[in-house]
Amino acid sequence: MKDELPFNESISLLHELATPIGIRASRSSVANYAAIFARDAIMAGLAGVAVHDATITTGLLRTLEQLRDLQGPEGQIASNFRREADGTYHVSFGTLAPRFDSATWYLYAVGVVCSTGHATYDDFALSVERTVALLNGIEYNGRHLLYVPAGGNWADEYPFDGYILYDQVLRAMALAVLARVANRADWQEKSSHIAATIDERFWPSGAWRYGGPRRFPVAAISPVRTDEHVDLAACALLAAANLIPSRSDAVLDALRDTYLAHATLPPAFSPVIQEGDDEWPALAGYHLHGFRNRPHEYHNGGIWPVWLGWLGIAFARHGRRADAQRLYDLTAAHLATLTDFAFEEYFHGQSGLALGTTGMAYTATGFVLMDVARRLDTPELPWTR
Repeated sequence: MKDELPFNESISLLHELATPIGIRASRSSVANYAAIFARDAIMAGLAGVAVHDATITTGLLRTLEQLRDLQGPEGQIASNFRREADGTYHVSFGTLAPRFDSATWYLYAVGVVCSTGHATYDDFALSVERTVALLNGIEYNGRHLLYVPAGGNWADEYPFDGYILYDQVLRAMALAVLARVANRADWQEKSSHIAATIDERFWPSGAWRYGGPRRFPVAAISPVRTDEHVDLAACALLAAANLIPSRSDAVLDALRDTYLAHATLPPAFSPVIQEGDDEWPALAGYHLHGFRNRPHEYHNGGIWPVWLGWLGIAFARHGRRADAQRLYDLTAAHLATLTDFAFEEYFHGQSGLALGTTGMAYTATGFVLMDVARRLDTPELPWTR
């Protein structure tokens, strides 16, 4: 029997994490993981929508309702929240930096649940408009890109900032789906402007800093430097949404040729930052709950199933079911080598050991998405069918 990913166990974990106020990040309470994190809950919820699971989908709806009701006065969407024993809420919009991707994931998910008939847009319209306006204000200069501080998205201990590709992609994805739901041609136009700017700015001319031909978009651009690391999340989402059709297959080819063709799984960020590299002092000095970004660990070259799941969706979105199956098989074969796997956050990029917080919705989500991807028989995202 071929190795398989733990689909049923993943669904069971997401059921366990689905509460009356949203989907928890983990069954663990370490480092606030018992809270409901916007991005974790939303991605888990999207996986639930993809497999038509009522419990997980309801968890997504409760998450979105809470994020709407806890929205900040300028339209901010909470990074995470939890309900205390006395019924009050602890709400965080970020610690050292604001988390912009809570807003973009929120917008995208509202568009999805409304377009699939799980929610009514009128119930979210005012909240959505405030958040869209907030992001337009943050853009400030009318050049279609958000300037994101270090720690401003999911990779909150990775030292990059500026015009981060991941955040631009999410904003464009969200506006595109909301434009259809809200009948807002201006939002579709804005999404197209963002995509065109990504196309223009994130593939600079010249050789890749790390050697070889330039096959990937850069991770971030700022006035003082261009970060040429490969951001798997950004690449997978860019191709899954097909924001720039002329780029999608090339990016997916590069990921296939660099990793899958050599029977390896792509890390969250590569190349790995090593001690002695220019970026090492910033990486080593930036952490919230103790240093976790040793080489090949955590954001610094760790392999995260959640982003493998999105890569699988991207392959399937472009009719590349063989690549989606190859990704699934490599992940399942790797998992079969582990003992006592407990849905840890990520795998070590060299040893393959499962590391990080256990019982993670992120990891279960990745496995579900990889399973969906290998079965997807339409060039659409699974929740838009």
